[in-house]
Amino acid sequence: MGWLQTDCPVVALDIDGTLGPYHAHFTKFASEWVGRELPHTYDGSVPFNKWLGLSKPTYRRIKLAYRRGGLKRSMPAYEGAAEMTRLIRLRKARIVICTTRPFLSLDEVEADTVHMLKRRGIQYDYIISGENKYRDLCKLVDKSRVVMVLEDQDDMLLQALSLGLPAVRAAGVHNFFSTVEVEAEVSNLEAATKLALTRIQMYSGDRHRAKERERKRK
Repeated sequence: MGWLQTDCPVVALDIDGTLGPYHAHFTKFASEWVGRELPHTYDGSVPFNKWLGLSKPTYRRIKLAYRRGGLKRSMPAYEGAAEMTRLIRLRKARIVICTTRPFLSLDEVEADTVHMLKRRGIQYDYIISGENKYRDLCKLVDKSRVVMVLEDQDDMLLQALSLGLPAVRAAGVHNFFSTVEVEAEVSNLEAATKLALTRIQMYSGDRHRAKERERKRK
């Protein structure tokens, strides 16, 4: 945790829908839970439970079963997730995983998340969980160090933006109808990697110039 006291850049990454295909993974489980095929390729035009044709109570029961059953452990990652985190850390930046997991307080969810990240080769330095994840991020590190927040959900993008964090939308079919205005969006993790590395380089350059100015003043 020594990196908390340094001025190294920080990249914040969401998991579900950003690093991995949560909606497709959940839909497969939900179909098996109810015993019938449910609609696939969620496009975000309506709430997820409505897209699946499930009442809110039923959706919540399935979601709880999904988490209690350890399904989070087996969620795949999008192509490039492991490579992105490897390259970010290679540039001496830190990665904070910011996730809204869990929906309910379940001790096993954190362990399942750690397992999933390790299983998919996703590197990180710290995990923040909960609905206030970006507020908690700002309590953890000075927000001036955060060079990019990669997120797919509108409400979480808005939370990041309200805090002055550089939010980037992880664009996909499931958030095609997003109306949140962000400074940038990426359609795949290769593009996200390029953007993150560019921002890390800019941050490092700015810090170097600031230190040079301070040295000359002395």
